[in-house]
Amino acid sequence: MKKLISFRQATMVSAILFGALTLFHTAIIIGILLFDYAPVEFLWGGQMNTSDELLRFEFVSLGIILICLNTVLIRYGWIHLPGLLKITRIFLWVLMALFFLNTLGNILAETVFEKFFAPVTLVLAVLCLRLAIEPLKKA
Repeated sequence: MKKLISFRQATMVSAILFGALTLFHTAIIIGILLFDYAPVEFLWGGQMNTSDELLRFEFVSLGIILICLNTVLIRYGWIHLPGLLKITRIFLWVLMALFFLNTLGNILAETVFEKFFAPVTLVLAVLCLRLAIEPLKKA
């Protein structure tokens, strides 16, 4: 795995993907708040019934994505918090498992829109694995 993608490449690609997901969730929130547009039938498996429910879930999603982005940045050293390095490594293992399970959920989703995200979550699972297996640097 280390020969297929470097630690730096995995960091860059995952940071770009998490950044794009941040923009995606922000756009949904803006659409709900400013334009009263809530695509409930396309998101969250169509399980949301109201724009208020969707808005709450989107704020939670945005928060989680920002935590994921910060985890990657801490792991790489762009955010210097050496006390959190071990925690970020554990969290990346958890993220890898969650993104893999999310990939399966996206493949089985009913809407094409959600199926579109299966490759994205699979790539994120692989990138999180790559970041997690990198040995911790000695300070």
